[in-house]
Amino acid sequence: MLNLFRSKPLIDDDSCEWIFDTFEWALTHFDQQEFFQRSQLIQPTNDFFPGNIDSRHGMAETIFNHVVKYAGLSHWPLQLQAPQCFSAQPPALLDLSAVQRDSSGANTLPALVASQPLAMTYNPQQASKPGDLASSYAHHLAQHAVAQSQQLPPGGAEDFNTSTEIVAIFMGFGVMMANSAYTFKGGCGSCYNAQANRQSSLSEDNVVFALALFCRLKGIPTGEATRNLKGYLRRDFKQALKQIEREPARLQQLLALRS
Repeated sequence: MLNLFRSKPLIDDDSCEWIFDTFEWALTHFDQQEFFQRSQLIQPTNDFFPGNIDSRHGMAETIFNHVVKYAGLSHWPLQLQAPQCFSAQPPALLDLSAVQRDSSGANTLPALVASQPLAMTYNPQQASKPGDLASSYAHHLAQHAVAQSQQLPPGGAEDFNTSTEIVAIFMGFGVMMANSAYTFKGGCGSCYNAQANRQSSLSEDNVVFALALFCRLKGIPTGEATRNLKGYLRRDFKQALKQIEREPARLQQLLALRS
C-alpha cells in the first residue's frame, strides 16, 4: 500500500544508475576539491555574465570567457575563433594535469602551453539565445576535458555526447543545460530560428535529474536551484530529488569522495 503514496520516478532505473556512475567517474578523474569546494551552480543572470555587448562576436566572446572561468579552465590554451576562421583539427594532448580545474578565479594552476591552441568555434545564430550559447560552450569544454583525461566515461565512445553533457552539468551548468534541452520546434518564420537552439543529446528529464544530483551533492537549496529554471521543470526537479533520496547508498558513495 505504501507504494501508492510514493512519487513516480522521473527517469528509469537504468538511466538513474548511469547518471550516478558518470558522476562517480567525474569525481574520480577530476579534482574532488574543485567540485565540493569551488564549483558553483551557474545561473543565467547578469550577476554571472556581466558585460556590455556591441556585436554578435562580442556576445560570443564574453560568454565564452565567463564559461571558461566557471569551468575552471582559465589556465588552458583555449582560443575562440569566428566561425568563418575555424578549421577542424585534432586537439593537442596536454599534460594529464590538465584535468585539474580551479573556478575560484585565484589562478592557482600554472598556465598550460601547447604547440597549438585548443580551438573552439560557435554558432553565431545562438548569440540571440545566450543560455543556449553558454550551454553549448560548456558541453564542448566538457568534451575537451574528457578527451584530455584519456579516460572514457561510463557508456564508452558510443555515449560520448550524452556522458559529456553530464560532465558539463557536473561542472555547474545544469540550469542552462536544462532550460535548453528542449525547444519548441514550431512557430512562424519571423519568430522562430531553429539554428539558434542548442542540440541536446540528453533527454530533458535526464538533464534535470543530473542537475538535481549536482544540487543534492553540493547542498544547494531547491529554491536557489529552481529560481531560473523554466516553470514546468521545477516540478520535475523536485520529483528528481525524491528519486535521488531513494538511493541512499549511492548518495553516500559519492559524498564519501569529499575526503
